[in-house]
Amino acid sequence: MSKALLTVSDLCVDFETEHGVLNVLDHVSFNLYPGKTLGLVGESGCGKSVTSLALMKLLQKPYGCIRAGSILFKGQDLVQCDAKQMQDLRGNRIAMIFQDPMTALNPVKTIGSQIVEVFNLHRQELTKKERYQCALEMLRKVGISDAQFRMAEFPHQLSGGMRQRVMIAIALSCEPDILIADEPTTALDVTIQAQILDLMQDLQKENGMAMLFITHDLGVIAELCDDVAVMYAGRVIEKASVIDLFSQAKHPYTKGLLDSIPQLFNDGKGALKTIEGQVPSLLNMPTGCRFRNRCQYSQQDCKSLDHNLDTHSENHQINCKHWREIKDA
Repeated sequence: MSKALLTVSDLCVDFETEHGVLNVLDHVSFNLYPGKTLGLVGESGCGKSVTSLALMKLLQKPYGCIRAGSILFKGQDLVQCDAKQMQDLRGNRIAMIFQDPMTALNPVKTIGSQIVEVFNLHRQELTKKERYQCALEMLRKVGISDAQFRMAEFPHQLSGGMRQRVMIAIALSCEPDILIADEPTTALDVTIQAQILDLMQDLQKENGMAMLFITHDLGVIAELCDDVAVMYAGRVIEKASVIDLFSQAKHPYTKGLLDSIPQLFNDGKGALKTIEGQVPSLLNMPTGCRFRNRCQYSQQDCKSLDHNLDTHSENHQINCKHWREIKDA
């Protein structure tokens, strides 16, 4: 395997609130490789979006901060970078597609001006006419018809799918090494969602970029990703290739997620399976395994489980006391 473009090691993020300091991310670690897609999956509130914002150093200040860990991009630790260094990287070498294009796009600026702005920041060697032509070409590349007419329109004049294509055009304008996509298809219908996913795959093959795809939809993970990291309550609890995860998931939480997916060939009469219990509050996070209050295999030793992942195989790691006992038996 080629060398990792991005190496995230033991990333810890805290948020300061009126109720105290909340540990939102706890020792999150993963790698991104050129031309590969890592899926970051988990239910709402597990820390997926916070992870993406931490990578881009866009945590809301002064409340959110990176307490510990490192984010190495081509050997450079982004945690230590100042504002100017991050501005040079954002949108240039590392780009992001935000969750809601309607709020991510500026409502009082035309589509064209917002794409051209990327070239104004990162491609200053180009002339004004060349920047416009590059922006126009990006709209055409992401499949927007009558691109020259759309350049003069405002976000509210476009459909949801077209706004998402504009976000992709902005993110990929400078041919970044890494693309972070934070649930880019959540608000789209299934037909447009399929088109957007196909577009992202085609552009990835063309540019050879690494991609971090954040979603709660395991169906999208199965279609798009090479590897998967499953998050729960701020921790990565299982990492595997997409084939291994769907064929032999080990962590009880991952199994619960997979079991909750509606099956096409069932009789249609049974209730959908659910994971019992509730996600623990960040104000009262249990010691050891954070899933233990919902786990059918929970035992006393789970209270002392650390954050480290155990290796099942070369491409499969798990953080679970129950699995450790089965492995050692």
